[in-house]
Amino acid sequence: SKIHTVENFLTEDECKAVEEAAKPTLHDATVADGSGGSHKSDSRKAKQAGIKVHWDKEADGDLIARLSRRVYDYVNHVLPFNIMEDGQEDLMSIQYFGRGPEEDQPDRYMPHCDGDCNGMLFKPGNRMATIVMYCEIPKVGGATNFRNSGIHIKPKQYAATFFSYIDPGTMKMDDEFTEHSGCPVVEGEKKIVTQWVRLGVDKENPWNSFNTLGIKHSDAENQ
Repeated sequence: SKIHTVENFLTEDECKAVEEAAKPTLHDATVADGSGGSHKSDSRKAKQAGIKVHWDKEADGDLIARLSRRVYDYVNHVLPFNIMEDGQEDLMSIQYFGRGPEEDQPDRYMPHCDGDCNGMLFKPGNRMATIVMYCEIPKVGGATNFRNSGIHIKPKQYAATFFSYIDPGTMKMDDEFTEHSGCPVVEGEKKIVTQWVRLGVDKENPWNSFNTLGIKHSDAENQ
């Protein structure tokens, strides 16, 4: 597993483009339910919106496509999988709002893993890395805490935190090393862009064609 921070990963213009694209569909954040779906949970309070990347506009300088390409270039710089954009999840705009120190249900995300974190073999089509990019940072709170690895990352505007939870040599997932939490936002706003990166997906086998066991839904129905 790896945990990196990268300063000046994205630009103010890219952040504005993401926020504008997110406005029409911003909704209460959900968590995965273990069966391929998702639901609201007290463990996560935030707003989110999926953002489709218009790859056909990349050559014309589309800001979101430019940012997304940088994400995959970085992933391929540190992991030996030659990850492509085809079949991946959408970029996700996530926004947390501070409501003061007296708030008993602050916006936050309790400790969780983005993919399997049980030390078992990787399941095809599932997540194996994450990159979190910080567009707006709160005045108080909002750090990313990896409690099992002893790493506490205070967000910095336009920086990114990358973490992978797979061993490329053994293809085993980590054993809760990258379990993390989004600490409560107390004052101000925290606006991030997240890409969950999957392995084993492509245009013909997109991320939502697999269940959490690494089996295609179509194959599972025929069993």
